[in-house]
Amino acid sequence: MRYPKLRELKEAIKCIFTKPATTKYPFGPAKIHPRYRGKPEFQDECLGCEACKEVCPSGAIEVVDDVKNKKRKLIRRFDMCITCGECERICTCKEGVKMVPEFAFAVFKKEDLTDIIERDLIVCENCGKVIATKKHILWLMENLKEKGASYLPFVIMSLKEIGIYEKVEKKTTLDKRQALFSILCPRCRHKIFLYDAL
Repeated sequence: MRYPKLRELKEAIKCIFTKPATTKYPFGPAKIHPRYRGKPEFQDECLGCEACKEVCPSGAIEVVDDVKNKKRKLIRRFDMCITCGECERICTCKEGVKMVPEFAFAVFKKEDLTDIIERDLIVCENCGKVIATKKHILWLMENLKEKGASYLPFVIMSLKEIGIYEKVEKKTTLDKRQALFSILCPRCRHKIFLYDAL
């Protein structure tokens, strides 16, 4: 019969009186390091501006525009996300994406690995091309303050927002000066300015 070495016996006795080296998780709360980046999540402040999609190195963010219903969906796929934090760093309003201290990505369905946010779209009244999201335009107006009042479509949107602008369904024609008062994409607006200058 072999007797245990004295060193091993000493370690065993020491372990009885010391705290365990591991955490009690999942039977207790997990201790997360303050510098742990965690998982990115869309916030209510998200403008839907696509800046996060442009910088995502793994292509985990997808943007789906439904021009007919004037809606934009931003879809983040956590099965592709590498939690690099670039989306939070580059966020236009600095509050649209936040890294939350969460590390449990295990799910039963693949569909549960998505984070979806929806925003209203503003489309060109002439060609129907997407200009930006409504929230993005309103954020620009708020940050430009009095400078934004020099851009007439911003004023029209402000009046529509507070409900004192009469909504008129019309097709803008590029041969009339009144089209300057419409919400147009940069290409159509350029055509109007060229026509007006001639």
